[in-house]
Amino acid sequence: MRFEEMSAKLAEAEQSHVLAHWESLDEQQRNALERQIEDIDAVVGIQNLRPLFQEALETSEQQRKGEIEGPPADCIGYADGRNPEDELRWEGIGMDLIAQGKCAACVLAGGMGTRLGTPFPKGMLGSQEVQEKFLPSQKSLFQIYAERIIAMQRRAQKHAGLEEEPTIHFLVLTVEANYQTTFQFFQRNNYFGLRGDQVLFFRQASMPCFGQNGEMLLESEARIAVSPDGNAGVYSALRREGVLERLRESGVKWVQVFSVDNLLVRAADPVWYGYCEETGADVCVKTIPKRNWSEAVGVVTLRGGAPGVIEYSEIGDERAQETLEDGTLKYNAANICLQAYSLDFLSKPALEYKTIWHVARKDIPTIDGKKPGIKLEGFIFDVFEVAKNFRLLQVDRSAEFSAIKNASDSGKPDTPQTAVESLSRLHRGWLRKAGAKLPEDDENGNGPACEVSPLVSYRGESLEDVAGGVDSSGETIYIE
Repeated sequence: MRFEEMSAKLAEAEQSHVLAHWESLDEQQRNALERQIEDIDAVVGIQNLRPLFQEALETSEQQRKGEIEGPPADCIGYADGRNPEDELRWEGIGMDLIAQGKCAACVLAGGMGTRLGTPFPKGMLGSQEVQEKFLPSQKSLFQIYAERIIAMQRRAQKHAGLEEEPTIHFLVLTVEANYQTTFQFFQRNNYFGLRGDQVLFFRQASMPCFGQNGEMLLESEARIAVSPDGNAGVYSALRREGVLERLRESGVKWVQVFSVDNLLVRAADPVWYGYCEETGADVCVKTIPKRNWSEAVGVVTLRGGAPGVIEYSEIGDERAQETLEDGTLKYNAANICLQAYSLDFLSKPALEYKTIWHVARKDIPTIDGKKPGIKLEGFIFDVFEVAKNFRLLQVDRSAEFSAIKNASDSGKPDTPQTAVESLSRLHRGWLRKAGAKLPEDDENGNGPACEVSPLVSYRGESLEDVAGGVDSSGETIYIE
């Protein structure tokens, strides 16, 4: 973009202040600022910034319309142990799909470990580079997820009698700030056993940070203050960075998407793929029952007949306590950022959907010090409302969800320590079921740290041969 064109666009959008220091910048700084402006123009259009900002402010102050109802029973499947026959059938269908190369898994890995007290991307937690006590194996979150994918490839190969392992593409969504760190981490570790060409790294876009009147804030004389565009950025990023095309060329039909900070996530879950295939879902969201009515978590509901997620603060205490005839909570489908999509849905409806920008008021570092400002972000679940065939799959919290949000010494829940305790509790249960003689957990459900490598068992299967030799006399149990 030529300077004259850039200057005119900014002037028309009442953002000319961005070039206030242009004359004092060297060539490298000018080029960097120009690229930033071009990127913002490509994502939302410079001319759209103020109208978009104003619309986001107005939307944030309005209650979204439409009657709120719980999801209908006929759109809910159960993979929480109550219907083993269904799970076995879906698993078989999913294994067929994996064997045919029709499956992908995507980790939303843009999060940094700031709240954990580390400057590294969250997915590196557990690696020796981070030096944070975590799993007995000293594996990172990224490695755990990669090995779960490998485990499913191997099982699908055996299931279908293939000569070679099928490919599950592993998509890694980053932000600009941690792209190189994440990419190089995978490279240094040989992609944790995956092939380099099956791991696809891509970046979500950034949005400018705004002042109270809609002006873009400057981080320095040569840089606009920006922040990631929210987890809804995965949709446009898949297209912009060529990932959708790669998947289409490879024959992929289903994509599972999960957050980087869920240690128990079943990456590339064949049961989930199979349920999606059997039901023909556009979108399928895994949910868990709430611990109680007051648990501060968003829930999947219908609003005006369309699916979506409503935050706890909007439901209110009275509605949150409503129950069905069987006594269970009416609004009980807790959202845990586990969603699967057909590639057809990602290729058209998700891309045509107009992003709803949500307002986050934050202190923004600027050229003039920290200032109160506004970040705009899109939520991954807003697009659910355009799904023609929306499904839920209820799963067991203790088997599939343990988030990592805070540092272990923070005094808050959802820490690396609590996640390891959840994994240990789950894996001790696997080993006991397989015949291992382990001491009972204490009254709080705690016992020795225990980890079973994903390459040994994905969900508790195939442990009978190792269970008899488990040594439970030490502080940790690690099966590899």
